[in-house]
Amino acid sequence: MRALCICLFCAIGLSALTLQESIDKVLKNSHKIKEQEYILSKLKSRLEIFQGNYYPKIDLSYNGAYASNQTYGNKATLEINTNLFNGLKDFNLIKMQKHNIQAQEERVKEIQAQIAYTIKKLYVQILLAKGRLTILEESLQLLQMQLKQAQQFYKQGITSKNNVLSVEVSLASTKLDINSYKTQLDYLISSLGQLLEEKVNVENIQDLPLCEEEIDYERLSLMIFEYRPEYRAMQKEKEALLFSMESLKGNYYPKIDVGIYGSAPFGGTYYGKLQAGVQLGVSWNLFNGLKDSKEVEYKRYELLSLESKILAYRKDALMELKKAVGDFALAKDQYLLSEKAIENAQENYRIVSNRYKQNLETSSTLLDAELMLKNARSQLLKAKYEIWEYLFYVEFLVGGNKNLLLF
Repeated sequence: MRALCICLFCAIGLSALTLQESIDKVLKNSHKIKEQEYILSKLKSRLEIFQGNYYPKIDLSYNGAYASNQTYGNKATLEINTNLFNGLKDFNLIKMQKHNIQAQEERVKEIQAQIAYTIKKLYVQILLAKGRLTILEESLQLLQMQLKQAQQFYKQGITSKNNVLSVEVSLASTKLDINSYKTQLDYLISSLGQLLEEKVNVENIQDLPLCEEEIDYERLSLMIFEYRPEYRAMQKEKEALLFSMESLKGNYYPKIDVGIYGSAPFGGTYYGKLQAGVQLGVSWNLFNGLKDSKEVEYKRYELLSLESKILAYRKDALMELKKAVGDFALAKDQYLLSEKAIENAQENYRIVSNRYKQNLETSSTLLDAELMLKNARSQLLKAKYEIWEYLFYVEFLVGGNKNLLLF
């Protein structure tokens, strides 16, 4: 029997769902991440296309002919051509594509950080709804006890019917609140289950401890852009644009190709004798309707637009970080105040409850004390999970790197 209890305890422990496990499962199954990874693979394939311009081009052709003078013949021709110079267009295209790949790698990290933050926020909302539901259920038990006492006092003629009715109203209101939070909790659990692609039992959700982290805005503001994937992606896009412009400028330079060819006639005299040789080709675009200059101008405006976007992004990101750090600090202060408030509310309820049992206080006063206690517990619970929610948001703003938050 003891062994069976141990096995059941282990099974329950293993079935507990932690926050990190939830994040790992969602990241593994996320189609949004898979979409971005496919885009990354596409960009890498295009890089190989650009790299192919460095290799020679080899063509093998066959010709057969039969003339009216009854001469005929066959010919096999082999040509090998390679590019010696094309204004460094191939070099710059490869550099451009490598930076596009790096930008997409940052986009993948950005999506991962967004998904992780979504799970963390949802997880905290579940814990908050679950905690508030527990508080309401405990409050319901207190109200049911109060109702019994009020009914006894009424039957004994100690108090009026109004006391019973006021408790019944509070009891009905609490039941409605419980149903509301049950509905909310079911929705949140269902949302988490859809992301995990498995059924989630609310009892298996592992609670979070009290957050004791500290955050320094000045320190984080100096590092936020170094680690934030979205900003790093825009910087890589900017570098890719610069190489794209350099590649377009290559159209102003001559193009030089060298080739080796050989043709071998056989099976007749139509194509004459064996031929072989080396050919050098030089071409230079003198005028194409200003197309090249307009393409460079087009890219230049695209670059200016991206630079403005980056500057605006830096400003908004710092403002967002400052607000998030401020909200985090405010939530911690609120938690300390709520701790004091709940101590006072508990003592007040104990005193009023004892006086009510001695018929020294009315049911309205007891209901007010119970409501004060319930609100104080709810505020303490809210502050606890708001601290975590703001911490997770600050973590998201610095690229999902939790180590940056540690001093």
